[in-house]
Amino acid sequence: MDRRSFLRSSAAVGAGVAFGVGAPAVRAASGAGGDQTPGKNIYWGDIHNHNAVGYAKGSLERAYDIARSHLDFFCFTGHSQWHDRPEMPQDKHMKWVRGFKVMKNNWEKVKRLADENHQPGEFVPFIGYEWHSSSCGDVCIIFPGSEAELVYIEGIREFQKFARDRGAILIPHHPAYQQGWRGQNWSVLDPEVSPVVEIFSEHGNAESDRGPHRYIRHSMGGRYTQNTLQWLWKQGVKVGVVASTDDHLGYPGAYGEGLVAVHAEALTRESIMEALKARRTYGVSADRIELDFRINGRWMGETVPATSARKIQVKVKGKDVIDRVEVLRNNEVIHRDHPVDRKIKPTSWDKPVLCRVEFGWGPWGDLNMARVCDWQFKTTVIGGKIVSATPCFQSGPFDEQRRNKITAVDQSSCEVTSYTSRMKAYEERATNSVILEIQGSPETKLAVALTQPAEMTFTKSLKQLAESSHVEFTGPFTSESLLLHRVVFAENYQTEFDLGDRRTTKESDWYYVRVVQSNGSLAWSSPIWVEPNA
Repeated sequence: MDRRSFLRSSAAVGAGVAFGVGAPAVRAASGAGGDQTPGKNIYWGDIHNHNAVGYAKGSLERAYDIARSHLDFFCFTGHSQWHDRPEMPQDKHMKWVRGFKVMKNNWEKVKRLADENHQPGEFVPFIGYEWHSSSCGDVCIIFPGSEAELVYIEGIREFQKFARDRGAILIPHHPAYQQGWRGQNWSVLDPEVSPVVEIFSEHGNAESDRGPHRYIRHSMGGRYTQNTLQWLWKQGVKVGVVASTDDHLGYPGAYGEGLVAVHAEALTRESIMEALKARRTYGVSADRIELDFRINGRWMGETVPATSARKIQVKVKGKDVIDRVEVLRNNEVIHRDHPVDRKIKPTSWDKPVLCRVEFGWGPWGDLNMARVCDWQFKTTVIGGKIVSATPCFQSGPFDEQRRNKITAVDQSSCEVTSYTSRMKAYEERATNSVILEIQGSPETKLAVALTQPAEMTFTKSLKQLAESSHVEFTGPFTSESLLLHRVVFAENYQTEFDLGDRRTTKESDWYYVRVVQSNGSLAWSSPIWVEPNA
């Protein structure tokens, strides 16, 4: 069966957080001041992505094919306009002019394909587009349903009214560029119509100007302190966070470029939009880290009535070793949990382990042997069972015809078709991977059978992989290779803790959670605000 059907049938749940597609509901934790909340699932999406309908690459049909294969929801946000666009040297501004025309000419197709791909409970597309502004900052409009209009508006206030009147939202992105250079102008931000801000994309990390993932790839310069999320929260503005790729190779959900997760009751347009408006959202940079964060029973994104007793509850399930889970109050860390330090015991085998199958590499760039390598392989679990299979497929190099895909998966095996290359790979990362969650024992074996790029087989036990990773080369020196990572035990990839914080203040406090995996993957929750005492 395909991955979506497998996850639905297996109904895997980790760390008390619903797994996603078709997973059982998770009930809200009870606490002082908290209400009983209906069950919710975690759904994964990309709501800022580009292709050739605009000034990027790839057909719209290809984008939907990719999105359906590994995302729960998606919005293609074609480049539409730039009301205060500057003139550029060598007429380079014509790249935008031509792209806007393509978007205008294909608007009816954009709406049609969104509706044709709409399958509530399976895959949910939204309709939207991107609005550029040097002075106000770029935003993407996301419409709640099939009724969507492509309008050309010069003022942000008029655009905010247009969105509000239609039940749409405007999501500011790459906010940390300096104002005037398409960074956000916080003075015109309206949290009612912009309940969330994009904290991460291929541009980088906008949490602060000192965190990892600098703004480095584009023409608008580096991160400006006063345009970061931490600065905005410090001004008392209540917005949540999302992440999305802003990928220009037509690859929705590209690994390493950002994903948004929502806690929603169902995989429908109405439920996903409700979660976005309620700020019941978080962002990840790469791995699909599952995160549940509440205070006194209230979800991330909510406001807690004034109280000096704050019960903070955190549940995290990562996709690799978690170095730390940090709880921040008013931008300062007040607690750190370090799953990486927990010791492995014989009973650790009672819970599923994670094994990442990574493949690619190949000739060093300086050898001028650039090529695309096609992959096809099957991993069979002997003496155990697969609980879940998570794709980690990056965007580059662009190829209209090739696909990265988990073609089949069940409790005993996982089949993958993919391609890798150093040519225009994101961050020069010439690999893709699949993360297998396996219930087994030290004697459980992984048998890998490749048919491309070479015919070969090899077998390793989980006991061996607990001690050391394993590398197989597909040919002589410079050939591509496959890496079975060391297995990760539940003690190191998940955690759950409660934290008490007693505090009386005349100003609102805000709390949020930041997760840092040992492999560099990050997650950021939307904040929870606590009202001041009278």
